[in-house]
Amino acid sequence: MGVVAAITAAILGAALWDAACAAAAGAALAAAIRALAGSSPAALAGACLAPVFAVAQLAEHDGHRGVSWLALAAAAWTFAELARTTTAPIVALLPATVAAILEPACVPLLAIAGSRLVTAPGERPRWVAAVPVVGGLVAVVAIVAGLAHGGAFARLGVHWFGTAPHEIPPVRSLALLGESLGPIAAIAALVGLTLVVRGRLESVAITACVVGAVLVDLRAGMTGPMTLGLAALGAGLATARLAGMIRIPSGQAFAGATCGLLLVLPPLWSAIERDPHVSIRQASR
Repeated sequence: MGVVAAITAAILGAALWDAACAAAAGAALAAAIRALAGSSPAALAGACLAPVFAVAQLAEHDGHRGVSWLALAAAAWTFAELARTTTAPIVALLPATVAAILEPACVPLLAIAGSRLVTAPGERPRWVAAVPVVGGLVAVVAIVAGLAHGGAFARLGVHWFGTAPHEIPPVRSLALLGESLGPIAAIAALVGLTLVVRGRLESVAITACVVGAVLVDLRAGMTGPMTLGLAALGAGLATARLAGMIRIPSGQAFAGATCGLLLVLPPLWSAIERDPHVSIRQASR
């Protein structure tokens, strides 16, 4: 799926570096869904849907920005590692750090990955106890930088968040999110993300990132790339759950493919037709 995501991004006009970042995001999303939903044909259908859906959404609304795809890849990699119990706890800390640096909505991943280090069985170095504390301090800095309107924290917020604060009603921001995804994709993403709220560490991580992405969007007054990527993750999980209700494996694959076409075709077609040289006047006509 990493290769498929890279080819899709290249077809939609992405440069070589951006396509490579899209490959990382696609592979990480597929791995996260496999870790969360299992290895059934329904889960495989969701794992195939999410990368293409994410690339199409980001290409349509955010353009081809490798940083956005890298942040999504790091966050999804963290989800996958937190869902696994066979890997070392420190493995999840590296992508969590990268995600927090690239995307302020993913700052809570530092403290969550650090808490797994602290609670893991066996002997641990003493410095491990400081990781959740550092993650909490970074989260406080992100909140202050996001709310600041002047001074050094405001300048940090502009560079870190990518935009200055915009005064826009929260209801309008949520409406823009629904318009960006479309009704079917919005419902699928909402259903899929609610399926992971089970109290486990990876569920807490996904929920924290969703809340952070919504807050970042409310600050910016527009739908951000992390929100679109998490929506793709939710749509893939919803597809896996819906197709998994069919007991016949071939029926699961068929239902997953059908759901995938319904979700992927609209943003993919819009991204193909997207032309930055067309003026607003021509587009309105």
